[in-house]
Amino acid sequence: MGRISHIRWLMAVLLAAVCPYALADEPRLDCAPFPTPEFKLTWVAPDMLYNGLPMQVRRFDSGENMQAILAYYRREWKATEKRLGAIEYEVGDWKVIAVLRERCFYTVQVQRAATGSGATGLLGVSQLQDPGLARDAGKGFPMMSGSNVVNDISHRDPGKPGRTILLMNAYSPATNAEFYRRNLEGDGWRVIADHGMRMRGGNGEAYTLTLKRGLNETSMTISRSGEGSSVLVNMMDKP
Repeated sequence: MGRISHIRWLMAVLLAAVCPYALADEPRLDCAPFPTPEFKLTWVAPDMLYNGLPMQVRRFDSGENMQAILAYYRREWKATEKRLGAIEYEVGDWKVIAVLRERCFYTVQVQRAATGSGATGLLGVSQLQDPGLARDAGKGFPMMSGSNVVNDISHRDPGKPGRTILLMNAYSPATNAEFYRRNLEGDGWRVIADHGMRMRGGNGEAYTLTLKRGLNETSMTISRSGEGSSVLVNMMDKP
């Protein structure tokens, strides 16, 4: 993954919401345990798909400083005659170290703790899939021609399955809003809220839509992005 991919990955973790479109037969993560020193670990996403790849994300807190944590992973992931070593780079205030082992990609993003001399960060592991197994980003969700899916995240944790999609295209927010009203209503969804607004600074219009189908709810935010639009979709299961 390059720097832009990791920025999108971090944004995706922060944006992820719950929704009902994960499939039981989608690929599951099958990777060796993530090596960890004396970390306090908290699950962020135990079981999700990120752009079609199975992924797990945990937050860690440590009394060790950033350099000690990076040194630990340099030792764990050092190069050998048969294996490549880790790569390192920076993303804003984050220090990143990552490695590919077999078909699994392990990433550590670490920064200084807000208080004290320790550090905090994220441990992410994703697994490469065979072309016939990986789900295309945005699969099964209607979109206008030429749309580019930036993020497609499915949470598959027990009790809170969900999906968040961020896409962009060259059409206006009004055209996108009309497309989704027509297509989702045709698929059995009922519009329960529909608001248009003008954006500050003369950046054009934006729309928020909320739809229900049975117990499921979909919310959408459609706004101007450059010459086109961005569409953020959260689909939620409401038992």
